[in-house]
Formats: sequence, structure tokens, C-alpha cells
Amino acid sequence: MRESAGRVLNCVFLFIITLCIASVPAFSEEPGEQGHTLEEISVTAARLERPTLEVPASVDIVDEEEINDTRMFNIKEVLEGMPGVLIESPNQGYDSRLIIRGSGLKASYGVRDIMVLMDGVPITDPDSFTRLDFIDTQLIKQVEVVKGPNSTLWGANAAGGVINIITKSPFEREGGVAKLSVGEFDTINGHLSFSGNTGDRLFYTVSGSRRETDNGWRRWNEFETTQGSVQAALLFDDGSTLENYFGYTDASIQLPGKLDQDMFKEYLKTGEAKETEGPWQYSGRYSEIFFFHSRWTKQTGSFELKPVFFINSWNQRHPVTGRINHADTNTYGMDIQANHSHKLADRSGILTFGITGRFDDQKTDYFKYAQFTTGFGGRITEVISDARGKRIETQDRKTDLYGIYAQESFQPTDRCIMDLGLRYDEVKFDITGSRSETFDYSAGTYIPASDPEDIGKSFSDFSPRLGISYKLIDGLNIYTQFSRGIQTPTEGELSENPELDTVKIYNYEIGLKVRHPRWSLDTAFYFSPVENEVVQVIGTGGDTQYVNSGKTRKKGFELSCSWFVTPALKVGGAYSYTDYIFDKFSEPVNMGGTVINLDRNGNKLPFVPENQFSIFGSYRHSSGLRFRIETLYWGSYYIDNANSEKYEGYDFITNSMIAYEFESFDISLNAHNLFDEYYAIEVQKDTRGMIRYTPAAPRSLMLRLTYKF
Repeated sequence: MRESAGRVLNCVFLFIITLCIASVPAFSEEPGEQGHTLEEISVTAARLERPTLEVPASVDIVDEEEINDTRMFNIKEVLEGMPGVLIESPNQGYDSRLIIRGSGLKASYGVRDIMVLMDGVPITDPDSFTRLDFIDTQLIKQVEVVKGPNSTLWGANAAGGVINIITKSPFEREGGVAKLSVGEFDTINGHLSFSGNTGDRLFYTVSGSRRETDNGWRRWNEFETTQGSVQAALLFDDGSTLENYFGYTDASIQLPGKLDQDMFKEYLKTGEAKETEGPWQYSGRYSEIFFFHSRWTKQTGSFELKPVFFINSWNQRHPVTGRINHADTNTYGMDIQANHSHKLADRSGILTFGITGRFDDQKTDYFKYAQFTTGFGGRITEVISDARGKRIETQDRKTDLYGIYAQESFQPTDRCIMDLGLRYDEVKFDITGSRSETFDYSAGTYIPASDPEDIGKSFSDFSPRLGISYKLIDGLNIYTQFSRGIQTPTEGELSENPELDTVKIYNYEIGLKVRHPRWSLDTAFYFSPVENEVVQVIGTGGDTQYVNSGKTRKKGFELSCSWFVTPALKVGGAYSYTDYIFDKFSEPVNMGGTVINLDRNGNKLPFVPENQFSIFGSYRHSSGLRFRIETLYWGSYYIDNANSEKYEGYDFITNSMIAYEFESFDISLNAHNLFDEYYAIEVQKDTRGMIRYTPAAPRSLMLRLTYKF
């Protein structure tokens, strides 16, 4: 089935490319048609609308035009290739591992240490954990990424950066959109939405989406999600607005395991990975999610009020190593922001201030696997299914976050903009539970346990920030900033190690930005010393532990640029250099039953490549023809904290798109991993010397038809 579908799609793809190459010389640019770099507006970095040229921070924006040129099957597709951003998806579904300037490295799944927003509303739990299950990628209009600590405005646990996923407001929509994408591995991506209004006050959007694939090149790798949403926006006589969003998601994803060295060698030969290392063959995440948020904006004299309220309710079954988790989670919160326009020594200024409260209540039951085989000593050798057996543990987790913040943005001169801010946050954890059995990694089986869990911890600190942007000439700004971010341990990390301390990240940064009608350029140099960084330690049994490292030093350089070679042809690229080192870290290693702390001082952090770059070219013609091609390079990196071995990374992994828009229709063909390269997206080595590989997906083609009505 896959081979025949692949041959058909290959033929279609080659035919369209040949047709376009033959047709391009015949086209001529219409008089007055010009390529130009649009003035990008940031709404996240300063909580104000401001051109990115004037923002004293490193900001990347993916606009609606670029998003439309991707499949949008995964948020990864719009973030990969950004300098300083590492993102991969082990299963090509909604599950992504995201790292910004080294933050998020400790996460074994999900997103941590990075604040993720949807239309400015936090979807990150108070303890910094973010699930991307319920993001309907077909509704995304723009994605904004602010790199480096941003705790001053967005709170504790935004120490790595902030991502704002912006959907198109009902105020901006009109009419309907229908999309249908089909591709290899029985992949389907469908979407239907309609926007309208009742009179001139009520505007609405109703939408539904369905994504599914069997990802048959791997065992246990299916994915499907069904989503629906209603957006209602009210416009009042005084110009104030009230925007409401309600979304429902039913998501199911199978999480394939890793490969050992022999399995990886076989994958390199065949491009398939039908086996998985270890006994845990049925990991997955199955979720039902309700999400609601309401945003009000009102101008009263010199004050702009922007209160936000949200509720997020999850029901999730999550088979993992050793046990099956069944959790009910309710997260709710509010953020009341106000902007006050004023004069400061006869100069214009805006004071942004507010309060935040976010509350998380999770009740989890943990179960044994019901069906498994055992070997010598009762060690579990293989799990037969993901059916749950006896309940062995219950746990209640409560996390509360309170914050108050203020930032003054003013212009001391016509050429200079200065941001000066301060925030105070307090995060409280209350974790209680009991268990009758637990999975013992060293024994490889379940053993009796009776120790009750009772962890109550609080973390609090200040987050200051100073940023200055200075205009050298029109279209050329230099900026510098100092910021301090704080990162608390997550609930799960505290359960494993209640002694974990607050992570403190200091960021010193200088950069240059250029905006020209034909080209743009962004550069950034940063130095970020970190205290108490939480480091993931992979034990000899494959278990994950978390410890504070003492001190870590991060230095880096980032560059991104784009240039209109002709009015229709745009080229560009991005490059990042990183030098991340443990200044003070002793790694606990089990040697012969005795735990010994081994000195890792001076070693580089694993997984983060020293060099990473991407290049792209895109062509857009007034006739409706467009295409895009990009290639990615991910340099070598160490695969363990001991720096005992490197993985070579990958280079020239190429994605491409070709499309044609006519009347109300748009047809496109996307190819990921165009040249069908076989490589690993992640390699890890534990303290026993066992190496595990996460293989990359082979080439996949997807054909999409969009109709606007």
C-alpha cells in the first residue's frame, strides 16, 4: 500500500516540478510587482505591539505566508531551522522535544522550561510543563519566538524563552475554508472552518480538524486526533473587545521506543524500524482535553486594560516505563494586565503592569501492566499489551503560582527605547500520595513499597530585566539586554528528587538588526551563566533521574537573514554556534551497587550541537505559482554527560513544497526528507554504556487541496 502510494506521489511530484521549471521562463513580473520585507510586529517580547527592529531581544516570527507553505501537521514544521531552537518529533505527531538555547534539554517528553502561549494565554502548567496535544495547527496564523529568559513579563518557568502561537481572530476572518491533505503511511489531514458575523457586534468562527497517520515504517507508531473549536468575539460601542475560545480535543498517540545499536544498523540499511529496544513496547498518550479562554481589551483614557481568564481540563492515560499513568488535571488561571501611556520628563512612555495567578490540580492513579513475561529473577522481559492491571499508587499534585510584574518602556531620546522591568513570583508545590508497589529499575520488576509521599515546597524570587534598543540609522538598530530568569523543578522532578533547588539563569546579550525593503538581518551574541541547572541523568537501568548541576556556562551566537534576489525570488538562512559547558557538576553513577559522584567539570552538555544551520529559497509569482526548498544541518554532539562519545548529527536534510493557487483553490505538494536520508534525531548513552537511538522518519509526501468559500 505504502509503496504504491509512494510511487504515485513521486510521479506527481516530479511531474509538477518539471512543469514549473519549464514554465518559469515564460512568466514575466507584472509592472510594479516588488519583493519586500514586511515590518514584523512583536506582541510577545514586551507585551506591547512593537516592530521587531525596536525590540531589545532576539525574536523570530513565522508569518501566515510561511505557515501556508508547510503541511502544518506538527508545530515542529514552523520552528525547525530557527537559530538557537532545536525541535524534533520522535513520532511525527504532535509530540515534540523543544529546546531553546539549552533550556528544555532535561525533558524526556513534552516541553519544559519554555513558556508557551496561545493568543497570549498561557498553556504551560505552573510547573513549566507544556503539552502540545490540543493545538489545532490548522488555525495558526503566526508563531512568535522570544529567545532567552523572559521571566520578567511572563513569570517563573519562562527562563528558556516564550513561544506565542497566534490564531486568526474572528474579527479577521470571513467565509469558509476547507482543506484536505493525503500522504504516505495512510496520512490524512482534514480541516473545515467557517467565519461570519451577526450584525456588527458578534463575530464567530466554528472549526473542526482531523489528523491521522499509521507511520508504518516503525512499530507502534500510529497517531490520530480529532479537534473542534468555537471562537466568539464581541465588539462593543466603546471600542472594547471580548474574545472567547472554546476547544475540544480527542488525541491518541503511540510512542515507539528507541533502538539499540544493532537495530539502528538495520534501520540504516532498510529505512524501517520494526523492533524496539527493551521490554516496554506499548508506551503512548491518550488524552481528552477541554480548553477555554476569554480575553477582554478596553481603552479607558490613558489606560489599556487586558485581563485574561482560562481553564484547561485534561483526562489522560499514559503507559510509560514500569507503569501506566491515569491522570485527571485541571489548570485554571488569570492574568490582569494594564498599559498606562504617559510622559516621563517630556518623553513618551508606557508602563505595563499586572498580576498573575495559575493553579494546577492533578489526581493520578498508577497501575501495573496487566500482561507481561518474565525471565531470570522475575525480571520483566516483555510487555504484551498496554492493558492496565492492579493499582499500585495514587498521587495528588497541587501547584500554585502567584506573580506581580511591572515594566517601564520609554524613549530617553528619539533614537533610543529602554525597557526596565521587575517581577516577583512564588510557586508552591503540594504533593501527597501512597503506594503499595513500585517498579524497581535495577531488579527489573515490581517490588513492595509502603513509603507515603508528602512533599511541600515553595520557591520564590525576583526577575529583573533591562533592555535598550538604539537606532544607528533608519532600518539599523543595535540592542543590548540583561535579564534574569528563574526555573522551578517540575512536579514530576520533585517526586523523584525533593531536594531540587531553583534554577537561576542570567542572560547578557547584544545584537544587531537590519530591516530593508529587500533584505533583513538579525544577529545576537549571548552569555548565560546558570546556577543549579536541573540535569537529566540516565541510570544503568534506563531510569531517568534529575539532579542540580551546580553551575553551567552557556555562550552562543545566532544569525538569520533573508534577501529578495528578484521581486519573486527570496533566499535566506540561519546559523547558530553554541558553547555550553558544565562549570560545576558531579554526576551520580552506580558502579557495582555503589553510587559514586564523577566529576564532569568542563564537559559539554549533551545533545546540543556546536554548529547548526539552515538555508532556504522560495519563489512566488503573481500567476499563483510558488515553491520553496530548505535544507537543514545539525552538527555533531556528545551523547552523554561524560563526553565519552559523539554522534555525527546530520546534514542536508531537505524539505520542499510546490503549489499553485487559482481562483478559490490552492493545491500544494510537500516533501519531507526529500532525498530519503536515514539518520537519528537523538542519540543517548547511559552510565552503563548502553546507546539508544531515535530514528528519523523516511521521505514522506503530502498532497493538499484548499478551497475558500
